[in-house]
Amino acid sequence: MKDEMVCLEPFDWRYSAAIVGLRKYLEWLGVDEEPNLIITEDTLEYNKKYLDKEDFLKFAEYYFKDDMHHIEIENKLKEKNPTEDQINIVNEKMKANTILKNKFKKIKFDGHNQDEIQNIIDQNREEIICETFRNKNNLYKNYCNPNQLFKDKQECCRLNGYYIDMPKKGKSISYAFDKSNYVGNDIPEFDFIPFAFSGCREKFFINDNVDLNRLQKTNNQWTRTVKSQMEEAKQKNERVNTKRIFIDCLIEAKDFLQSDIEIIVKKPERAYFETLYLRKESLEILKNMKSYYKAFCFSIKISDDYWINILNEVFDAVVNFTLLDDLINKLLKDSREEGNSYVISKLLKVNVEIKKGDEKMKNTMKAAFACAKQIVDKKDGNKPRVSDTKLKSYCTKLINAIILDDYDQFQKILINLSNYAEVPCGFAYDLFEDFEGNKEIAYTFVNSLNRYKNNNQEGKDNE
Repeated sequence: MKDEMVCLEPFDWRYSAAIVGLRKYLEWLGVDEEPNLIITEDTLEYNKKYLDKEDFLKFAEYYFKDDMHHIEIENKLKEKNPTEDQINIVNEKMKANTILKNKFKKIKFDGHNQDEIQNIIDQNREEIICETFRNKNNLYKNYCNPNQLFKDKQECCRLNGYYIDMPKKGKSISYAFDKSNYVGNDIPEFDFIPFAFSGCREKFFINDNVDLNRLQKTNNQWTRTVKSQMEEAKQKNERVNTKRIFIDCLIEAKDFLQSDIEIIVKKPERAYFETLYLRKESLEILKNMKSYYKAFCFSIKISDDYWINILNEVFDAVVNFTLLDDLINKLLKDSREEGNSYVISKLLKVNVEIKKGDEKMKNTMKAAFACAKQIVDKKDGNKPRVSDTKLKSYCTKLINAIILDDYDQFQKILINLSNYAEVPCGFAYDLFEDFEGNKEIAYTFVNSLNRYKNNNQEGKDNE
């Protein structure tokens, strides 16, 4: 291919992702200097002669080596005396996808024919890489129409959710049913978009495109974080939590994420991309969650077919600035789970951050916690002033009242409990004035009204 300089600008997230993926490819090729690569704050100009199919596939094999079945076959073939399990793994991998089935349909690994199998891989390597990359659900197929790989600029965008079958639907989507009115955006460099996303099952791209170097730095940091966390989880034989890794990355990147950012999410089960807009305020809340957000890394069962992932709910609330009241209500109702008390206290902390609660609210929440503990710990001789049965009854009534938004009933029960326990509840004046605005105070009181042994952690935050 002749020398021809191509200039790319981050018009939207698709171009930003293409630039990030392309830079990784060019860096792998060793192209990092002028005149073949010129990078400014908002443009990337590169020599098109480096856009080569053979090099692209070699890079795909290198970058996605863990997804390439033939790489695992080659690694197993290096064993001089393979075990029966290793032989079985090789034979299974030789049938892992359509292209490998076709190439190995007349041969099986018996522990001695390594050279024959290696020769088949070497002779067909480019085709094997291409078809694996094109059709694997978490590779190119996850992002683009597989039939558009290596195609020149098309009438419509090759990305999933953007691609249209123009011969069939071109008229129906065009203004006045005239195909000549349709304007599509597509460039060959969109083939590099899969290299810009990182994650486990969910894939993320951070479109921090104020500056192209910062864009690259942010996503390289994200890629490194994912890789290190996955390796750590593998060593510990733990399940990888993509959302937890993502929050880790955002917390680590807080110093160079200076503005609101766009985050693109791609899930393999969805034929479209999702967009999250993360404001600076949301990033600040995530940063403040650093010491305790891992307490949210679990799910609760609602029914046999429905589980709620706590961390996902918290993340969505922080991103969208919505309160966690519904989730807190669900956890409060489940009195069987003693561990919920600590988690609820942290959810309330997030709620206060979202509401931008002032110091007065935080101090009143501490007063509510202290009042609840005073009621719980108060003695009549050697016996509790409020018995376990009575305490549970009051707690249930208060929970029901707050879930039903029956604030008058909540206040009546609170006054009744205060009189019965002979403990003044000074924090209640804030509830009388504005219950809705001070709901976290009521939640704090109810959540602390128990004798669970694990409340020491919760108490540290409310002292």
